[in-house]
Amino acid sequence: MSELATVWRFTRRRLAQAIEGLTDAQLTWRMFDGAHSIAEYLYHVAGVELYWAHHLRGWQPADDFEAGVLQCTCDSFLNAQPFPLSQAQCNAADVERALQLAYAQLAPLIESPTPEQLAKPVRSPIGDPIDGREGLIRAAQHAAYHTGQVWLMRMHPKFPTE
Repeated sequence: MSELATVWRFTRRRLAQAIEGLTDAQLTWRMFDGAHSIAEYLYHVAGVELYWAHHLRGWQPADDFEAGVLQCTCDSFLNAQPFPLSQAQCNAADVERALQLAYAQLAPLIESPTPEQLAKPVRSPIGDPIDGREGLIRAAQHAAYHTGQVWLMRMHPKFPTE
């Protein structure tokens, strides 16, 4: 699985480059009413990584913030629920905290999964039954998908310059 960890670290590095130096106003900007903000995409990335750490390693949220980040896996992305965190939490410091937490929790799993973790049956966030190996494959590339969305938003003519 070392190649998978290499892909994941690369996609996370590219995501970090895409958001480097963004202000809170830029993180919360929306291309149109009802669209997700960059902060919400970042919480979703962190939530998905925590989802796999939860299901394959047994990680548990330590507080309401961590529980809210975990809810970002599906809420307002893969279901009709509202975004689970407040807009006040869509700031650079809290987003970074979520991304660091997710990185720390997924890293040991994606870098050195056990045979049991790879074979474990899990329901993916989109609802299909898969095993841990397939889940980690999806997790490895997930940040890349949303990195592309961040860059598209940043190139929008109405994206805030500050």
